[in-house]
Amino acid sequence: MARVLREPIGPEQQALLQVIGEPFIATGKWPVWQYVDLTLENQHGLNAEAVLASLPEAGDKSPTSPGYALTWRPDSYRQPHADDRVTLTVAGLRYLPQASPITEAFATVIGYLAAQQAQLVPSPDEVVTATVTSTQIADRLRAAGCLPEGTDGDAELLARIRVLLEHEPFLFGAAHQPGPSEPWTVQVPAVLRRYRDATGVEEYIDTVTALVAPADPPSVPPSVSALDIPYAVGYLDAVWQARTGRHLFVSLDPASVARLTLACGSEEEFNSLMSALADVLGQVTAPGTAVPPQRGALEAVREYLEGALAPEAADRASAAFETLIRLRRIRVSTQHADARHRAVTSFAEIGLAFPPPSWDQAWAHIATLAAGALDAIREEAHAGLARPAGDGGGR
Repeated sequence: MARVLREPIGPEQQALLQVIGEPFIATGKWPVWQYVDLTLENQHGLNAEAVLASLPEAGDKSPTSPGYALTWRPDSYRQPHADDRVTLTVAGLRYLPQASPITEAFATVIGYLAAQQAQLVPSPDEVVTATVTSTQIADRLRAAGCLPEGTDGDAELLARIRVLLEHEPFLFGAAHQPGPSEPWTVQVPAVLRRYRDATGVEEYIDTVTALVAPADPPSVPPSVSALDIPYAVGYLDAVWQARTGRHLFVSLDPASVARLTLACGSEEEFNSLMSALADVLGQVTAPGTAVPPQRGALEAVREYLEGALAPEAADRASAAFETLIRLRRIRVSTQHADARHRAVTSFAEIGLAFPPPSWDQAWAHIATLAAGALDAIREEAHAGLARPAGDGGGR
């Protein structure tokens, strides 16, 4: 989870961040959503809402969550309004090379604030706080080489840093500026003690991510047998043949089935298992079809069952097929370099972080989901599909 906001993103997502970030870099002001929406459509032919929804995020999206994402806007759990100011967080600005002077300066400021917090002398009688002025921050940035001596850009860079502080988790309200052209101060929050080892932008992002989305406590891995998926496939196929007179799985590759029984100890082995699973799932055929379609084999069988089963049974079978389709998407997202940004979303859909802390446990989780989905389809097919004509049901 720590690296979820530093994974590669796609060209559509990059374009969205660029459209949001360029006005801020140039003027220090964030654009309204209408500008982002129309610019992304006119210049790139993209649906801004869809691209925005595809961005990775850490933590919950609920109104009370301290989650962290590449963007920030009021009430981010709902669709943006035309006049909403849409901003990039430091995590989002990191993807824009032209913003590196701002993000590097911001990381320097965070390190400076954390050092001030560490130097506090506690009092038994009162709460003590560390307060830093914008003048002190400017001096620190010059010492770090972020502000050359004698530059006229002090005010512009400092203004951008103050704006960034407004929307970073745990720093909301820390900066106070009495008037637009007056010096400002930062009352350093105690949580910045956790940032003492954040020496750069990436460490800062990882620290925030760990704070807003702490790792789940270790859990007992699912109990998985190497034969769970092959047994589930075979059992479902037998029931399907008894009910429809045709095999559900045709032209299965024995090598793919055999690979599903192998152990998983690395990302390479995980990818091999996912390929084998995708190969097997791609061999399903709906009644009346001799060979599987090149694409959408699972979808075709799901559509058949939706019309052949009673509504409640069809809903359960459809949900099981959706699980298998999600597993198929994981195979694509982890094995194609230009799609790996989708792995974050694909893994999250089935309750896993990307990259997972253990490839073995990730496969165990997926094998459990796959076998469970196949069993659900088999149960509903067995109970709800009529036997083929001429079958007296005595066998």
